[in-house]
Amino acid sequence: MLGGVAVRRELTIETLEDLQLAVGALLDRVEPDGEVTVVFSVTEEGVEAKVGPLRLDRELEREDGEELTLSRVLWAVVDDVQVEGDWVRLTKKAAAVG
Repeated sequence: MLGGVAVRRELTIETLEDLQLAVGALLDRVEPDGEVTVVFSVTEEGVEAKVGPLRLDRELEREDGEELTLSRVLWAVVDDVQVEGDWVRLTKKAAAVG
């Protein structure tokens, strides 16, 4: 699915990989029998992914320290992380090819 978005928006491989890593990190937190929805949107600035419903409690609070947390992974690969109830919105600014 992300491949189709990338082709239409002429996104770099790095941008696509970063967004895939972020979404994958969220999906790893889903219960084995759980269900979530992933919605991708192309904006003027880049690509957004909205994932939910998720029960992450306080996992997404930004932390100082050296532990590899979900929050640290997300903030390392996307430009913005917003928690909207039990949904997470990830924003990756696009660097177009060429």
